[in-house]
Amino acid sequence: MTNGSGTPPADRRKHSRLKKTLPVHVRLDRDGDRHEAEIVNIGAGGVLLHTDLAMQTNDLLTIELELAGESKPISVFGTVVRNEARGIGVSFVRISDITSELIAYLIRKWEREGTPQG
Repeated sequence: MTNGSGTPPADRRKHSRLKKTLPVHVRLDRDGDRHEAEIVNIGAGGVLLHTDLAMQTNDLLTIELELAGESKPISVFGTVVRNEARGIGVSFVRISDITSELIAYLIRKWEREGTPQG
């Protein structure tokens, strides 16, 4: 895809993304059921998900990320900003400072471990 001048469109993200595959569960606000999904990449502002669950732009959902050593999953609220062949783009909303800092910490940790950026 190009922007009309023959060059690719500029990346509109405010935060860089890290390629990281992580199993998660998601709950859509409209049904509340828990569904399996997989994070493909993650940034401070959102994630790209793969899931068999049908989602539409503007759907609200909760992403539950289970971390080793934590008794409860970390829950992050988001809204679907795009749904395309490569995955479902979710922007974080209503994210607490603690959760935001934890995600930033995890991204830095994974970067140090050598996970390539996306």
